[in-house]
Amino acid sequence: MRLLILLFIIIFPFFSGKPAKETKVILQDISGKNQIGSIIIGEKGKETFQYLNGGSYSLAIEFPQQEGKWIDEKPKHSTLTKATYNEKNGTYYYQGYEGFFSVRLKKFRKIDRNSFRTVFKERRGDNENQIVIAEFIAKKNGAQFSLQIKKLTAKQFKKATDKVGNDISMISIQGVK
Repeated sequence: MRLLILLFIIIFPFFSGKPAKETKVILQDISGKNQIGSIIIGEKGKETFQYLNGGSYSLAIEFPQQEGKWIDEKPKHSTLTKATYNEKNGTYYYQGYEGFFSVRLKKFRKIDRNSFRTVFKERRGDNENQIVIAEFIAKKNGAQFSLQIKKLTAKQFKKATDKVGNDISMISIQGVK
């Protein structure tokens, strides 16, 4: 039994995706006109936004272009889902021309959980494609949250989205600017 657990611990990280370094995360006011801050995700694919003032925010992401197995899709792994959110583990899944990704949102402090909602809005610019994935209200000054972004294969994406079963891209209002 110990051997089985040890093998699971060693092998599991290889099936859950790799950190999506070079991903740009943008925090804006809810209107999307005033940028509060932006961060380029590093080697570990993790980042924390801290010391937010009270107010309404939106979280946008510019995913980097993937190559190789990270964008290859076989017919048995194709899905029409563009974006979905697993409430149980706080993970947002996104599929675009850039590849397949998961964004795990966690460690919420001083953020109104009732106001937190995941969305799917595309903003296209000259050199960028931003995807707004969440909108929320910070109740007080000093609010914070963390996120972890991973790149997935088509197989990992399909397996994860089939378990969730809801498609945010179908229920959210698409916004193109």
